[in-house]
Amino acid sequence: MAQTGPGAALPVPGDDAATAGPGASAAHREAAAAYLRELLLRPGRARRTWEQYAERNRPGHINQLAVAEVLARYLWDYPRRPGDNEILPRQLKDTASRALSGKLLSKAALGLFMDAFSIPVFEREQLWKLWEGSSRIRVLSGPRSFAARPRAEIETALGPAVHRTLSVHDHHYVGPDRLPSRTRTLQVIEAITEDVSHIPYIYNTDALAIDLIQGCSGLGERFTEITSGFFATDMLLVKALTLGETLTLEYVTSFKYAKVPANQLNGDLCQYRRAVRRRMENIDIRVEFDPGMLPSHVWWAVWDGVEGNVISQESVALDGQNSAQRFLRFIENTVVGFHWQW
Repeated sequence: MAQTGPGAALPVPGDDAATAGPGASAAHREAAAAYLRELLLRPGRARRTWEQYAERNRPGHINQLAVAEVLARYLWDYPRRPGDNEILPRQLKDTASRALSGKLLSKAALGLFMDAFSIPVFEREQLWKLWEGSSRIRVLSGPRSFAARPRAEIETALGPAVHRTLSVHDHHYVGPDRLPSRTRTLQVIEAITEDVSHIPYIYNTDALAIDLIQGCSGLGERFTEITSGFFATDMLLVKALTLGETLTLEYVTSFKYAKVPANQLNGDLCQYRRAVRRRMENIDIRVEFDPGMLPSHVWWAVWDGVEGNVISQESVALDGQNSAQRFLRFIENTVVGFHWQW
């Protein structure tokens, strides 16, 4: 076993700046670390893996000593160098802290996290793309999200911002009838003021139902049209957040569209977009199609506002799960998403 003092950090093999790799710039490492944090906070196997070793849990926070325990136990069973089978969790706490903050996330450390937490293949690929600085995972600031008048009406209706989004994952499903079926959203928010008890929920249709799964206790009384074609209500949080406090929200939006003839499947019925007014971080958008009804073509696009035309687009091939997916590190003042034709 390597000689270290009590509580000293024992680095993962390759865990230094020299081995970070030419593709792993500071920005890329931070982007990968942000997505890794989200995966460890997301309800599921990875989160349960570290929570079982945490003596105390704070909502929206990762217990780094518990993470170090997971890493150590993995190295006991699958040592990567002499002494790994005797390593203590506290010796890996600094390694875990540096990796999750993005300060020092080497290729070896990222690989260890993915193996120790059994990160699924799809998320592994996203992490490697972020770490390597893939051109398909990027930052985007657009010309506008809303025209001046509707934006002013929305700002007036909603009032000053009380939170920011640290990450959001949208998984949009299109049914066998070729109509939007539902969108599952996982969102991590941070309060930017004191006593945040609710946040706005905005959609461009009121033909929907919302199933609250995590982080929300209910909805406002009804949807109100805040500008032409856009409706809003409040999402009531399970607790009031203090300044800087975070909370994970999960909800499913189900749509209630009437069936339409094939020649009328266009516009909103053949696209999924996010209109973002203020800065939003770590945006993952995925559209999944029913295997029995696949589109003939799919594009990733940027629009000139919600009522404007497409200003840039690129063709996208569906993956093995009949899905199109894109991850963006930041977006601001823009409209992005997928559109398709049958």
